[in-house]
Amino acid sequence: MSASLYELIPLLARAKRVELPPDWAGTPIDAALLQMPEGLAAVAAEAGWPAPRLVRRRPRAHDFPLLAWDATQGWAIAEQWESHDRLRVRTPEGPMLREHGGDIEFYDLALPEGMARKAPPRALQVFWDAILARKDVLAAATIATVVANVITLATSLYSMQIYDRVIPTAGYSTLWVLTIGVLVALLLDFALRTTRALMIERESARIDEEVSEFFFARSQAVRLDARPPGVGTMAAQLRGLEQIRALMSSGSLFLLADLPFALFFVVVIFAIGGVLALVPLISLPIALGVAWALARAIRQDTDRAQISGNRKNGLLVESIDAAETVKANRGGWHLLARWNKLVEEVHAAEDPVKRWTSTAGSVFSTLQQITYVALIAVGAIEVAQGRMTTGALIACAIIAGRVNGPLVTQLPNFIVQWGYARASLRMLDSILSLPADEGPEAASLRPSTLAGALRMEGVRFAYPGARTGIQIPQLEIGPGERVAIVGGIGSGKTTLLRLMAGLYAPQAGRVMIGGLDAGQIAPEVLRRHLGYLAQDYRLVNGTLRDNLLLGLSDPGDDALMEAAGRTGLVQLINGHPRGLDLPIAEGGRGLSGGQRTLTGLTRLLLAKPDFLLLDEPTANLDDAIESAALSAIASRLGAQSTLVVVTHKMRLLSLVNRVIVMLDGQIVLDGPTGEVLQRLQQGPRRAEAVPQQAVG
Repeated sequence: MSASLYELIPLLARAKRVELPPDWAGTPIDAALLQMPEGLAAVAAEAGWPAPRLVRRRPRAHDFPLLAWDATQGWAIAEQWESHDRLRVRTPEGPMLREHGGDIEFYDLALPEGMARKAPPRALQVFWDAILARKDVLAAATIATVVANVITLATSLYSMQIYDRVIPTAGYSTLWVLTIGVLVALLLDFALRTTRALMIERESARIDEEVSEFFFARSQAVRLDARPPGVGTMAAQLRGLEQIRALMSSGSLFLLADLPFALFFVVVIFAIGGVLALVPLISLPIALGVAWALARAIRQDTDRAQISGNRKNGLLVESIDAAETVKANRGGWHLLARWNKLVEEVHAAEDPVKRWTSTAGSVFSTLQQITYVALIAVGAIEVAQGRMTTGALIACAIIAGRVNGPLVTQLPNFIVQWGYARASLRMLDSILSLPADEGPEAASLRPSTLAGALRMEGVRFAYPGARTGIQIPQLEIGPGERVAIVGGIGSGKTTLLRLMAGLYAPQAGRVMIGGLDAGQIAPEVLRRHLGYLAQDYRLVNGTLRDNLLLGLSDPGDDALMEAAGRTGLVQLINGHPRGLDLPIAEGGRGLSGGQRTLTGLTRLLLAKPDFLLLDEPTANLDDAIESAALSAIASRLGAQSTLVVVTHKMRLLSLVNRVIVMLDGQIVLDGPTGEVLQRLQQGPRRAEAVPQQAVG
């Protein structure tokens, strides 16, 4: 029986060190079709991946792994050649050898790489990579631009022929021929420019989708301990993509494409009017010099405006998110004062930009008019002396308008857009510079299981600006242990739990899981085996079902309701007419803290991780629901399951056989539950380290 593609593709992804999303398979495909090469194409199309590529030549050593298919044995993963005609393949049952007599077909399936994994050092490179990936479109647009600019000469040459040949001789037949010809040229020009605009806008939208996906994924990959303190400001920095998208509009790109033809038009003027070419040849460098001076003048102001604008957007997000606190503490006037100050800063930075832009526009307009007057004056002398015709003078005047026209109508706004876009690129660079969960050059480990002890060796961690932090010389939690971490406020309990979960990276020392350095394990693998429940569990916008299945495959409604029944979340589901499709607002607003916690706990039961790391899991629960939650946690624990729970509640200590007491970021007591509680009750100084409720 041939292996199923649904079994082989995850194995191929592991071999290529690519993590597949939980719902990658999409709608199931007919089993008979999956046994054929057409089935692979159908799977790729359903998953939204590029079509698989048939390798027509004999695969070389660096081409593997590949999917291999033959009519008799079906699908397998080709790992490498064993000899000239023997191939080592892998199936769900394990490795084996296949004879290759030329009847095996090899397919290369391009799996989606994690967008945040290979991060370029500069934001501009991200855009250039996306643009250069469309060389065929760029070539077509270049050809269309060249042809369109050549066709624009038709109107000027038409005018020259009318004034020089038609009017003096009343040649009406010539007039109709020239008119029809120029109309055909104008229609062709219209078609080329419209096609070019539509093509560029379409590709700009696709580039925007790719780049937006990259930066969103990259912002999600930033390590939690490295995130900027202002979440709203970071979100505003990502909005800088809109500034760059505006710069990539068809109008801006056409300006850049048409500017080089200014020199071509100067050459045409020279061919027609000779000395008249000196006029645009002098005015063009002056206009470009003014543009360069404008760009220099507004550089600092656009940077200041961008920074203040980001802070303003950050304050807006903060005020909306903290509306309850602001209203309850009468903080509206305080935030309004900060808002008004930031608005003034934005205006103070934007006003010079507007003044410079207005001045530059006036300079460009005046320069264009002076150029026209100078061209006509010099041309009149040339016509009077018989060195050129009136029609040639009119044609040169029309062509000269093509030289200076784009500078007057588009260049000032383009320079301002570029100023803001450059500031946005620097903001995006700052996001790229933040450390990610997985480094760009990291070849992370992806073990199928994580079993063994959780060990910390010489771990130190401190928040920016803090005088003290976590210091753990040695800590080991064996497989199957049930451990509680207790301590006073600010003693480092939650930070220690986040270090164990791999959400924070230690600044010194290392965290080992099953003998492997947690920093070398792929984040998605680490989080699949380590289940972390935050004290303030936040939900994402969507439905309750979406939040329960976040990062998980859908096990079906029966499994969802069974897990919800064990935690007590079923009361929320049954109490709403939409059940599992109950709408969830941003952050889980509308649900109580206990309901949000139960949602996170239910998801952990569905995920079935090997390690449970819980931060105050019952802090927001009443006694009845707390009992159900404790029973759900206890029933989930297997013989080798590890539980680490941060708590202030005595009832949770019934789940554990070991207690760790923390004080000022250090472990001051560690031992069996009964022994530690007894020592805390006997030692008043130690008792101060934990709340009285935990001491009993």
